[in-house]
Amino acid sequence: MKVDLEALFVAFSDDSVERSYYLDGDSGRVFNVLEDHDDPETRELVWALESDTRERYIQVPKPSLEETLKEQDAFVETLEGDMREKFDKVIEDDHDGAKFAEYVERNRDAREAWRDYRVVRSRAQASEWIETLNLSVD
Repeated sequence: MKVDLEALFVAFSDDSVERSYYLDGDSGRVFNVLEDHDDPETRELVWALESDTRERYIQVPKPSLEETLKEQDAFVETLEGDMREKFDKVIEDDHDGAKFAEYVERNRDAREAWRDYRVVRSRAQASEWIETLNLSVD
C-alpha cells in the first residue's frame, strides 16, 4: 500500500480538536472529518466510518493533554537564551497548555520555532505509528 505520508505528517501535526484524521487501510489515503460540518462529502465519510465492519479506516491518534504538555516541555528544552527564558516563564504554571498556545500565537519567532519543531516531531510520530500498524510503505 502507498500511504500518503505528507498527509499523514499533517494529521500528526494538527492538534485541532474539531478535526479527526483517518487512514484508509485499502488505499493509503489520509482524510479528515470536521466535527459539526454538515455537507454531503462529510456525511458520506461519516457513514463510511460508522459502517466500517472490517476496520478499513484507522483513526490517526490525537495526543492526550498529558502528551501535549510533555511535547511542549521537550520543545522548550531544545531552546536557548532569551527564547528559552520566556518560554520557561510561560509554562511555569500553565496546566493546560493555554498560555503556551497563546504565547506561540502572539510571538512570531516562537511560532516559527514551534512549527519547525512540530514538523520534525510529527514526521517521527507518523513513521512510528505506521510501524506499529505493521504497514509497509511503498
